[in-house]
Amino acid sequence: MERNSIIYKIRRKGQIFAHYILPDETMAKLYSYVILKKKVDLKTPKTFNEKIQWLKIHDYPNNPLVIQGADKYAVRKYVQKKGLGNTLVPLIGKWKKAEDIEWEKLPDKFVLKCNHGCAYNILCADKSKFDKVAAIKQLNKWMKEDFGAYNIELHYSKIKPHIITCEEYLGEKIIDYKFFCFNGEPKYMYVSSDLVHDRQAQIGFFYLNGKKMPLIRNDYAPMDLNELPPFFDDMKKDARILCKDFPFVRVDFFLANNTYYFAELTFTPSGGMMPFNPDKYDLLWGKQLDISCLISQKK
Repeated sequence: MERNSIIYKIRRKGQIFAHYILPDETMAKLYSYVILKKKVDLKTPKTFNEKIQWLKIHDYPNNPLVIQGADKYAVRKYVQKKGLGNTLVPLIGKWKKAEDIEWEKLPDKFVLKCNHGCAYNILCADKSKFDKVAAIKQLNKWMKEDFGAYNIELHYSKIKPHIITCEEYLGEKIIDYKFFCFNGEPKYMYVSSDLVHDRQAQIGFFYLNGKKMPLIRNDYAPMDLNELPPFFDDMKKDARILCKDFPFVRVDFFLANNTYYFAELTFTPSGGMMPFNPDKYDLLWGKQLDISCLISQKK
């Protein structure tokens, strides 16, 4: 759905309103039923989506390491602490307000980001044609949003916004490698290609040997993988290092300049409402995610 559409804006306002008047579990169950047409068991979660929903309500909002990991700026310190600073995209600058951006110091190509949510990105491929006024307006709008309230991803709500980071621009067509990590071990990955011009974004699910899984997302075009990049083993090793502290996390990298870069840590893929086709993989993945100790602590 287009982010500038009237329906999208109305839905967002409705989500914020509902967040303040209804319990989190009620909202999680409602959203899951609307999106996946499935009931959610949050008392004894079994499927992957149910366990992600449980984590995002009962663990993540009070987990300082998850909050840091979800913060697009603070996560850089975590990656550096793990000895993987070489995988970070070079940072050009950061500001607390959009009005403070030192435009004259920026290169001809750059990326502006807000730190407290997803898809808060502005790409500039040509500074001479860049609309600074529109960018400032958009950034200020994003910084006022409580991203965590939209799909009950409350760890995002704990991130202090109003931080804008500026990274080097590494091209339009980006290939992502996203490792699904269960209890400290990468198990699966999906490879994706972002939306380019009029072509639909593509996703393909794969085992870690590069073999394609019989799993698809109906909301994306399928994607094949001819061969793994020569640095794949290093990327997989780095994913293993970065996932050790979490029951579940998706460690995301992207390819550019004949190498790979750290992108982000994702704790709630699709907000815990990820559409599996075939649906049986929701349960199969759920069996591989052990959160029994966390659930016992909450009882």
